[in-house]
Amino acid sequence: MKKHTNKKKKASLITFGLHIFNVSYDVVRQLLLSFVLLFLLAGLFILGIGTGYFVYVTQDIPAPSRQELKKSIGQITLPSKFYYADGSLISSVQSDLFRERVKLKDVSPDILKGIIATEDDHFYEHKGFVPKAVFRALLQVATGMGGPITGGSTLTQQLVKQQILSNEVTFKRKASEILIAYQVEKYFTKDQILESYLNVSPFGRNSNGQNIAGIEAASQGIFGKKAGEVNLAQAAFLVGLPQNPYIYTPYEQFGTKKSDQSAGVARMKTVLYRMYRNGYINHKTYQDAKNYPIEKDFIGPTQEKDSPQTYLYQAIHQETIRLLIEQRLIKEGKSPDALSSNEEEYNRYYQDANLELSHSGYKIYTTVNKAIYNGMQSVSEEMAKQLGPTFTDYYVDEESGKETSSPAPIQLASALIENNTGKILGFVSGQNFKENQIDHAFKTRRSPGSTIKPLLVYGPAINENLLYPAMVVADTAISIRQQDGTLWEPRNYGGTLSNSFVSARTALKHSLNNPTSKIYLGMLERGIKVQNYFSKMGIHGVEEAEFQNPALAIGASNTGPTVVEQTSAYSTIGNKGTHEEAYLIEKIEEDSGKNYYSHKSHAEKVFEEDSNYLLLDMLRDVVKSGTAQSLSGQLNFQTNLVGKTGTSEAFKDIWFVGVTPQVTLSTWIGYDNTHQAHSVYPSDGYGDSSQRNLRYWATIANQIEANAPGLLSKGSFPSVNGVISSSVVTATGTSPGQVNLPNGRSFTVGGAMTKDIFRSSFPPLAPRYNLSIGASEEDLHRFWQQLTTPKKKDKKSDDKKDKKEKKDQNNSDDKN
Repeated sequence: MKKHTNKKKKASLITFGLHIFNVSYDVVRQLLLSFVLLFLLAGLFILGIGTGYFVYVTQDIPAPSRQELKKSIGQITLPSKFYYADGSLISSVQSDLFRERVKLKDVSPDILKGIIATEDDHFYEHKGFVPKAVFRALLQVATGMGGPITGGSTLTQQLVKQQILSNEVTFKRKASEILIAYQVEKYFTKDQILESYLNVSPFGRNSNGQNIAGIEAASQGIFGKKAGEVNLAQAAFLVGLPQNPYIYTPYEQFGTKKSDQSAGVARMKTVLYRMYRNGYINHKTYQDAKNYPIEKDFIGPTQEKDSPQTYLYQAIHQETIRLLIEQRLIKEGKSPDALSSNEEEYNRYYQDANLELSHSGYKIYTTVNKAIYNGMQSVSEEMAKQLGPTFTDYYVDEESGKETSSPAPIQLASALIENNTGKILGFVSGQNFKENQIDHAFKTRRSPGSTIKPLLVYGPAINENLLYPAMVVADTAISIRQQDGTLWEPRNYGGTLSNSFVSARTALKHSLNNPTSKIYLGMLERGIKVQNYFSKMGIHGVEEAEFQNPALAIGASNTGPTVVEQTSAYSTIGNKGTHEEAYLIEKIEEDSGKNYYSHKSHAEKVFEEDSNYLLLDMLRDVVKSGTAQSLSGQLNFQTNLVGKTGTSEAFKDIWFVGVTPQVTLSTWIGYDNTHQAHSVYPSDGYGDSSQRNLRYWATIANQIEANAPGLLSKGSFPSVNGVISSSVVTATGTSPGQVNLPNGRSFTVGGAMTKDIFRSSFPPLAPRYNLSIGASEEDLHRFWQQLTTPKKKDKKSDDKKDKKEKKDQNNSDDKN
């Protein structure tokens, strides 16, 4: 009975336990169901709030069109590039970011696989975003969880963030990113998106310390090879860079290699692992690449072939900026001179143009011949020390107030311009750019010395029918009181005066100052606007008031032309009197290949062809038997050369400009005189000032002819219509015949004759008292007095003559 009772109690306990379990299970189940239901409701609530908020923050964001997106995601800031005339690269434009564009087909497959495996392994499956990442962001908004909005970004979203949106971490920005990424995927293929991503992403620094973007710039800047040529380990290293470019880059700011490369190497191994995990490489390949000594492949700092630290880069850069500003003004309907009086506005345009040039990927093609340019530089570097001494300047530094010193080497410049086009084929801007960035070819304005005479005096006078080569001009004293009260009393070189009349041809050949000044004064008296000739020849640095200063006729100028301007002006003589504006930029192309700018000819008639030919023929004598006659023995080739030497006051500027049928070449030497005044004195131990510059010219000319055979030696100056040949009396420069003098007497002009050339519209003058432009009454009176006064006879000579005549008479009588 007791045993039965125990069994019954045991059964009751089991039943009670099962009952408790069932009740507990029901309670827990109900609780779980309630919790799940609440969770689902909360999820739906959160989703609803998040979705509503997503709609709210994106409702004002317009869906971009295909064209807008194409422009945005394809817009890459590429540095512009300068090219020689033959298309070879001069330099990339200096920029804070270096980038090279590359097509997807030219990128290593390992790079493409690595990018997908590392950055977006569902790239080929999603529509621009991954839903779970979006939900995570929505949850953060709904629950008010702190911190920035997170959520993995796809490659498409990263592209949108880099090209269109900012880097701020707000939900609105994230929502915009998703919306635009969806639109991008709608309009563009996966390959187009991937190519854009590879071209825009930052990759740290290259071996020169430059900031780089794009896979091509990274590959070449780190491994020295194209993006299609890297091996697997190199590809993995490159792929790992965009996540944190300046942590993983192998280089410091100035291009030196980091002492610790572990961060970049570890990131490379991470990329390799993800490629292995995603099945792009097998285990052996993974291990081999992981153990590859990548550090040995990092290239060292390179000497850039296209270094911007040159006179060439500087000149092209400045001229391109000028053209970009000019093109913008034209598009805005403004005059190219619109900014000339507004410095603040000009600075704004300049900054915009500078930014445009740095980031727009322009291709700027110049007129510069690479071989000629390099040859001119080599000659100049070799000859610089032969042209004059280097002085030491002592001065007080403005900032420190301390006395200091600096070297003052002789400077030099040259320009080579094609006569019939105006192309600048080569130039020299100075020596030692690192020490002195002053551009002596394009920027500095110097006194032209006697090189101004053909352009300002002889050419215009001939063209105005006031002068011809055989006309005689007074080589007599001049004394003019100037505005400051001083007397201007010019003399020929050496302080000499012949106090006679010389032909214009002789005056120019020997560079006589006084006859030249007389001609100029005669033009001013007649109201000839000589400044118009200068303007037409492209010389703009001489102030208007200076043209009324007779000293300008022999090169005394406050400003003067640049070397390029003076060379360009002389090219007029080699182009039948027509000036073609000198230019350095042939064309500018956009990155797409579309033409942005092309040079257009700016031809202007300066001298009539027959006038120009007379001037050219006079300059031929300068080289044959005048101040530049030493050149013939220094040239390695035969050429038709005309030209003019020039020396400014106190030997501060020494010039020669030579014109051949095809090109015009100039050289100049002098000092900057920044702190102290220096001159190219004949007594400085380097020889005659003009002769050393002629040696410089000849050496450059020989180098140019060697690099471009025939450029200086071939061709001739053809005769032109309207030029006649005739003879004049040498002493008067007129035809023979009778002249009436002021004293009422008449005189028959005759004697030795000179044959020369004339304009048919201005043949030899008939005999006349006032036979010379610029001659004063005193000059003319003295001239005719000397010409008409019989020369005193020697008495002994006359006695001998009388005896001979008497003897001859007697002999004659005897015969009769």
